[in-house]
Amino acid sequence: MKKILFVTVLFLLQFACANAQIVEGTISDTKTNEKLQYVNIGLIGKATGTVTDNNGYFKLTLNNNNNDSLRISMIGYVPKTFLVNDFIKNYSGNKAIALSPDNRQLKEVKVYTRKPKESILGNTTKSKTTDVGFTSNELGNEIGAIIRIKREPTHLKQFNTSLAHPATDSVKLRLNFYSVKNGKPDTILQHQNIFVTVKKGQEQITVDLEPYHIYVEDKFFVSLEWIENSKGQGIMFSASVLSGNIISRETSQASWEKIGIAGIGFNVLASY
Repeated sequence: MKKILFVTVLFLLQFACANAQIVEGTISDTKTNEKLQYVNIGLIGKATGTVTDNNGYFKLTLNNNNNDSLRISMIGYVPKTFLVNDFIKNYSGNKAIALSPDNRQLKEVKVYTRKPKESILGNTTKSKTTDVGFTSNELGNEIGAIIRIKREPTHLKQFNTSLAHPATDSVKLRLNFYSVKNGKPDTILQHQNIFVTVKKGQEQITVDLEPYHIYVEDKFFVSLEWIENSKGQGIMFSASVLSGNIISRETSQASWEKIGIAGIGFNVLASY
């Protein structure tokens, strides 16, 4: 029985390897032909994905018998979706893929004439003993929390978080803001990429949000996404027990999952 089981498992592994194919290529802007860095590419709802490097290059292993869908997306561009089989057939061999700029107008924001108040929203912990970090070693891994507002519209002015331990190496992240639907992140809210470089020895992350004009009218989700440097998984954020769920996804386009019982120390300075 054990021998039969071993042979069966070995056959399945060989079958999977035989049907796996490495697909690589570059992603560029349709108008300028400029290579696009840090584009998200992956299977929708699955933990298979990556992020393009600073030359717009990606490399991904896919199963050519897979009927799943693959999505390519980037803030400021119209996303593209393919069936995996079609993608392998049409884009294998290091072919270029072009994304078109998204020229939709920004959503109109209600602005009231009352004198605004300022406050810190979210988890302000600076704990050195309770910490959380990225859940996988895949580029595109994303971690964050839902933050509630006090009044609409709320203007997000500054993002803050503390590291439980000083960063051991320089790491590049992307700061993302999403609307919330059914308790999970839904639609990206900003219209520009917000890049964050964490330097070796750094213990605090502060990002000025004023240039991005981000207004929210309901609770929102804020996350940090790991987009460069294989040592990013060593970044550990301050957290506190029993202070809300952490929500994460393993890589680009994967499903969002609630994890753990500690709340991550992400907060924003807001005016409303």
